[in-house]
Amino acid sequence: MEDKKHNLSIESRNHLSTSGVKDIYSFDENKVVLDTTLGTLTIIGEGLHINKLNIDDGNLVVQGNISSCEYSESKNIRERGKGFFKKVFK
Repeated sequence: MEDKKHNLSIESRNHLSTSGVKDIYSFDENKVVLDTTLGTLTIIGEGLHINKLNIDDGNLVVQGNISSCEYSESKNIRERGKGFFKKVFK
């Protein structure tokens, strides 16, 4: 059974740390879309940068002006199967 551990921490709306990351669907300076152990996480903001990423451990750090975080169970995104790492290592 898949480990469902997932944590999310935001400090001063400019530093986000999360665990339980399985894949990155897309990212740019305004939006980061992740697949986590508890669903799809969308981070919206301005000047977003991925500062630390370790898919083996499932840890991610995003910095920038964070305005919102939203979880969803979007099957459309999951069914595409075109995460960032799947494109890079194709």
